[in-house]
This record gives sequence, C-alpha cells and structure tokens, in this order.
Amino acid sequence: MASIKNIVIVAISQVGVIVFGVLGAGICRKYGVLVPLPTVILYNCGVMGLSIPLTWSIGAVALQLRENVSDDIKTLMFGLGVLVLVALAIFCLYADISPWLNIMWNLNGDDAGP
Repeated sequence: MASIKNIVIVAISQVGVIVFGVLGAGICRKYGVLVPLPTVILYNCGVMGLSIPLTWSIGAVALQLRENVSDDIKTLMFGLGVLVLVALAIFCLYADISPWLNIMWNLNGDDAGP
C-alpha cells in the first residue's frame, strides 16, 4: 500500500488542499467578511504551509527506499500522510466556510443584536 506512487498522490493531494484553502481565504478577504484566525493564517502564511507536504513526502520516500525498514513502519508513515491530508482538509474547510456561515447566536432568544 505504501508505494512511491501512492506517496506522490497523497503529497499532491495535500498541496491541492493547501492551494484551494489559500484561494478560499483570499476570496473571504476580498469580499470583506468577518474572518476567524484560521482564515487569517491561511491568507498570510499559506505559502509556508507547502512545507508540510514537502517534509512529509521527503521523509516517506526516504523510508520507502531503505531496505532495512519494516513494512509496518512504511505503512505507518503512509497513514500519517493520509492523516495530515485529512487534518489539512478540515482546517481549510473550517477556515474558508465558517466566515460565510457566521450566525450571531445569543442566549436571550430575541433576534436583536447587542
């Protein structure tokens, strides 16, 4: 399961999630909606996020090419990459969707603002 081809596919997916997250943060910033901290982080530091898939893919390919490493460790490293992909997707979805679904909830039950 943890072949170099699969590692490349997961790394490209991670890059794609980061790119779409940065683009979504830019759209939120352009239209001036109230943005949470994850959107600001994506907008200002999104390019640095590309170091995440780069670091993971270098480590995973280096482990894959070593012959004295067990298959369990190689599979664990691949699973870590999939976990990072899911975490990036959740982070980017929250950062890009939450500004558009910002609903002001209050405890007293009326719709009047403060």
